[in-house]
Amino acid sequence: MKIVIKGGRVIDPETSFDTATDVTVSDGIISRIGQTSGPADLIIDAEGRVVCPGFIDIHMHEDAIIPQGVHKTTQTRVFDCMLNMGVTTAVGGNCGESPEDIGQYAGMLEKTGLPVNFCCYMGHKTLREMVGLKDPYIPASGSQIEEMKSLLKKALQDGAVGISFGLEYTPGAPTEEMIALGNVLCDFENRLMAAHYRYDAERGIEALRELIYVSETTRIPMQISHLGSCCAFGNMKEGLALIDSAKQQSLDVEADCYPYDAFSTTIGSPVFDPGCFDRWKCDYDAVLIAEGKYRGSYCDESIFNELRKNYPQTIVVAFVMNQNEVKEAIRHPGIMVASDGYIHDGQGHPRVAGTFPKVLGRFVREEKTLDLIEAISKMTILPAKRLKLSGKGRIREGCDADIVIFDPELIADRATFERPLESPSGIDCVIVNGKVALEKSCPADKPSGKIIRFGGMQYGRK
Repeated sequence: MKIVIKGGRVIDPETSFDTATDVTVSDGIISRIGQTSGPADLIIDAEGRVVCPGFIDIHMHEDAIIPQGVHKTTQTRVFDCMLNMGVTTAVGGNCGESPEDIGQYAGMLEKTGLPVNFCCYMGHKTLREMVGLKDPYIPASGSQIEEMKSLLKKALQDGAVGISFGLEYTPGAPTEEMIALGNVLCDFENRLMAAHYRYDAERGIEALRELIYVSETTRIPMQISHLGSCCAFGNMKEGLALIDSAKQQSLDVEADCYPYDAFSTTIGSPVFDPGCFDRWKCDYDAVLIAEGKYRGSYCDESIFNELRKNYPQTIVVAFVMNQNEVKEAIRHPGIMVASDGYIHDGQGHPRVAGTFPKVLGRFVREEKTLDLIEAISKMTILPAKRLKLSGKGRIREGCDADIVIFDPELIADRATFERPLESPSGIDCVIVNGKVALEKSCPADKPSGKIIRFGGMQYGRK
């Protein structure tokens, strides 16, 4: 199929190319950048619009597996939200939680039909549970670590990006357990570790030092997850300086951040263990309940304790971070934009549907926290390079035709904490693998996303 995108403001963030011209797409590839005439299967008028690479969400949470008798299936609700906000490639399995069988999950998505491209980490917390370690407060035994290493190796052979850790959710897992599993990646090419740090707020810097140490010891790249909810408590400058210092020492450490001052997780998780409110310098009423009988209400001590005891899987939102420090992180060179998007029973946090439009609408157009090309870079070429996806994150002849077309004057997030799945405005068209996947908020009948499987072995450390 040949598509010609006419007259848009074409931006390639890698080269800073920024010119009004045409882009031609043929058979899933960008075949020409420049004025084009002649026949096409589809001509898209992009005058007054930005034409840039599709956004790459390097940190999101995939839809859960649904049992159906002896069979299993999955929905694509999170992936639909990704597409609606211009994401063309998404990375799941974060914060230590992933499908148990990465290959099986990928097969289900291929059968269901996938709106966007997708790849997945193997989760450390999931591995612990697979070897019978249900208690997050105790370390794995030597035999359990060996079993986890075997399971991780299989996931990597099935194409997993790498391993993700959720240390705040598994506080009993020592650093040595991380290193033992991280070393498994040394035998595989271009794999990553990602980590939700062990501590936040006043201990956030200590937590970052641990992640840098693990990367230095294993010599495996470390992607620090959602930096805002680690350090936007008065220590963001120190956290950013620490990451910069590690990079100056040639350590492969990067980070991402979402543009909100509130995080979201289950109320029963160790994140809300005693002492959390003192650490965050707030009270129970900073916690908004996102589902269940108290949905839309803020906690008091009684409700908080009731939900922790009887409904620990309830999704809540905690308004505890400093928004100016979140902006400081996103503005910092090298920090990628990612959503941490998650849906549970149709509820969640507006970041799942608003992250990328919020940055472009509010941070770029309204507040001028970032310029446009800088913001697009954080959503496209930076995560593409991090994932070693040479065909993505670029508007260049021969690259994958994953493209978003948006109105820079109208793009805006509309998702709220009351309506977290509301689609954004201002996105005209999303092209995934050379096919129109979304046009004027209407998805295509046939999804065009693909599973990205990482492959290749390397023998010995680089």
